Amino acid sequence: MTSKSFLILTVLISCVAITLSSTNSNYPTINLANLRNFLESVKPYSDLSNAFYSVKGLELLGEKFQPQTQAEICNLVKLKIDKNSIESVFFGLSLASSVPNCVLPTAEYQATINKAASSKKVADLYYYSQVAKTAKQPIDSKVLSKSVIDALKTDSSILNQGYALHIASLLSEGRKTLFEMIEDILEQADEVDKKFLQYEGGVGTTSLVLDGIFELSAKMKQFPPKFDQAKLTKFVNYLTSKRSPTNARSAYFLLKASLKLTDNQFHIPLVLNRLSSVSVSSDQPNLLISITNLVGASVKQVKLDVDALSAKSSKSTLLSAKKPFTAKSSDGTTYELKLVEQQPEAGFYTVAVSISPKAPAQNDKRFFLVSNSVLVKVTTVVSVSDLQIGVGDRDQGLPKLSSLQANQKLQKKLEADQQSKLYVRFSVKDKLKGSNLEVHQAFLRFSEAKSGREIIFLAQYSNGQYSADVDLGTNSKSFRRLSGVYSVELIVADALMQNPVSWNLADVNLHFIEEQASSAFQDKATLYAKKT
Repeated sequence: MTSKSFLILTVLISCVAITLSSTNSNYPTINLANLRNFLESVKPYSDLSNAFYSVKGLELLGEKFQPQTQAEICNLVKLKIDKNSIESVFFGLSLASSVPNCVLPTAEYQATINKAASSKKVADLYYYSQVAKTAKQPIDSKVLSKSVIDALKTDSSILNQGYALHIASLLSEGRKTLFEMIEDILEQADEVDKKFLQYEGGVGTTSLVLDGIFELSAKMKQFPPKFDQAKLTKFVNYLTSKRSPTNARSAYFLLKASLKLTDNQFHIPLVLNRLSSVSVSSDQPNLLISITNLVGASVKQVKLDVDALSAKSSKSTLLSAKKPFTAKSSDGTTYELKLVEQQPEAGFYTVAVSISPKAPAQNDKRFFLVSNSVLVKVTTVVSVSDLQIGVGDRDQGLPKLSSLQANQKLQKKLEADQQSKLYVRFSVKDKLKGSNLEVHQAFLRFSEAKSGREIIFLAQYSNGQYSADVDLGTNSKSFRRLSGVYSVELIVADALMQNPVSWNLADVNLHFIEEQASSAFQDKATLYAKKT
């Protein structure tokens, strides 16, 4: 890539990047259809682990298996179960419970189950507790609680602590000590960019721990006081950033945790997204939003009042007081607000939104927005005016300049050499309000038709006016001292402009000395000719 191409590309990419980052205000949800497709892709099953995570995940999504699939699952269990492994017994018995009339010789596994019950490994104790639950076998809660606490003293990895929470949720006593661990577990989360909270082990482990916290809290009928909505928001940010898992285990635990966050007795995060265009104006004054739960579905537990608290840019405001949205769909997911009463100042506006449950659930504090604002922009039509252009000696100051009307090209060809400067002066105005504007991109582009060469020079904004003074001597290397006729084009662009400007101002006949100094434009045959 030539230096001129790189410069042009950099300018254009920066403009596009700023536009996209400024207008993309949508918050991702966990797409259940994508998770279903991923869990389906694990078929045909070849091992118990992947079969368990796929089958149990699909069950959470309401899947009903056909008789042939049921038979395949049962046959796989009978073929693959290892009666000497508590993990394998867990997977096998759990899968068999999902298939009618899939009878296993449970008595053959009892020795392994009993051995796991007294294991000194947290994972074995976890699988044991899940097997006991599936097989409806009694658990000695006092003994199991002590075993878990002792095992954690040997290996307190975050995964084992997550397992411990799930074990505790099955106990009838001895849960309090394990519940009190949650405060320390929360402190172990890794914070990234002050936006995400996650645990070592990725989305699968993070989801398992979160699900365990909510499960145990439900049994304890209390929630850890230090696990506030701000912390939960950061965990949710992480889960949604990892919404496309790469293995069945992660998909299953992500799904399980996400569904738990849509229906529990403590905290239910809701997602606010903009549905209408990012642009609003007096012609398109309405803002349309959606409010859903974490999996993109409607909130079933309560009906919501939704209000816009403010709509502000760095220089102006669209709302002077709180204003209610109007529900637009019967399922309570879509809301609309007339945001613009009269044409406002161009700019990016942050619309702050609040929610509150309607009566009789007005005191239900579970619901909160993980992101409570959306971004809109007010665009405007601009005009470029007061344009003047001319060439003068670089040492003699500003020459007399020629004025051009809109889109007019200077009739005469300008003459210049490396002792010259090209001067351009212009203003950018809001056509609707007549005020001067500073735009994101304003530059001159010199183009030479024969070589295809293009050179960019930025215009500078000061006191309401733009100026570009191109010193052709200082910048001769940018032209590679290539003489020729260059067209001079003015480019004005901004994310808030409805009408980007491309204006061919003039042709300039440039004369440089030492034209052969640039090897980049020498004929290759000459360059590689045999020297004599």
